[in-house]
Amino acid sequence: MKSLSTKRRHLLLRGATLGAAALLPAALGDATGGQPRRSKAGGIKAAMVPSATVNLADYGGVPGARAAALVLAFRHALADLAGQGGGTLVVPRGVYDFGKCADAATLVLCRDARDIAISAYGALFVVTTSANVVPNLFYFFNFQNITIAGASFTDAGFDPRPDWRGMVCVGLQADRPSRGFTMVDCYAERVVSLLSSQNNAVTRGFLSNIRVHGEVRHAYYGVGASFIRDNVDVDLVCHNVRRGIIASALRNADIRMTVSSTAHWPGSNGLIALVCGGASVGNVENVRVTLAASGAGIHDSYVHFYHQGDEPDGAMRNVDATVHLDNAGAGTILFLFDHEARFVKATTARVWDAIALHGTITGDFDGRVVANPSASSAPGTVCLDRHLAQQARSGHMLLLVQ
Repeated sequence: MKSLSTKRRHLLLRGATLGAAALLPAALGDATGGQPRRSKAGGIKAAMVPSATVNLADYGGVPGARAAALVLAFRHALADLAGQGGGTLVVPRGVYDFGKCADAATLVLCRDARDIAISAYGALFVVTTSANVVPNLFYFFNFQNITIAGASFTDAGFDPRPDWRGMVCVGLQADRPSRGFTMVDCYAERVVSLLSSQNNAVTRGFLSNIRVHGEVRHAYYGVGASFIRDNVDVDLVCHNVRRGIIASALRNADIRMTVSSTAHWPGSNGLIALVCGGASVGNVENVRVTLAASGAGIHDSYVHFYHQGDEPDGAMRNVDATVHLDNAGAGTILFLFDHEARFVKATTARVWDAIALHGTITGDFDGRVVANPSASSAPGTVCLDRHLAQQARSGHMLLLVQ
């Protein structure tokens, strides 16, 4: 991503802490296993894999099969494809119930997979989490060139409160270079996340080229993309998610989201959270965010530029963020800049630089455009586009410049 061109203007801003939304139970919606609401051009056909094809049903993986049989079917089908140098695994239409999970199990573990596509249009994968744990349905440990297309997921035992109860649909981890993981035309409802990276600051150099396209509803996260070396592309429609994406040390990324919310769903301190835990664990660099948000303002902020930890060094640079907001109501912030180390710091030496903020506001809104509870002593530029600045200075939309 090219560096952003901005005028040298240094904006230091103050903000207020906002309360969380009240929690009410939500009913299971319409994760029926049909094709997701949107379809991306290419779908499974865009997967560049060998021509070999196997069908999960040939290994006993059929709708109505017991959970153990489903796990074995995936294991044997993927092993056969690996023996052929890769190819496509077809999952027939229907509901695949993996039963109850009372521990943080990994149900389908895929090690060292490469050049494999899973075509699951019309397949619904169901888990029922029965304790405060986070199982992984699919877990890919070290991989090259993997695609999952058309899959739908739901967890009948999911709880959106922050006690971590519900499945991660797909988990990723690597301890050697792993490139090329794509989810396309996928749908998830009532889950902890559609996709989550399980790498950390030590292993952040191994994962790259991650793409996610689909829809997530009534969930905790859309995508967790922390500690991925570079090249992240996320294109999601979300309804009632606590976080659309959280990403530590994000580099070379393009995030596009259309988000709606209702007042009963719990929010978070940032719908899109760009996190820097310090320079030693990875800065945030070269990121573009485009967000269209409507409905109740359940989040403290829509884009959160979030420094964490005690380390004095750390930077967020070359970030272009656009928020188009419609009828969000009261008490939310479009762009929030702060540094938390056991509490939100009043001042910080951390850097925000070459940050360009854009957007529009329509309908009911009495929140803030920009807030910065942690004033930075480091040189840096945060620029607000002229149109949004004019809206921020008019009426009840307040921009506070220190």
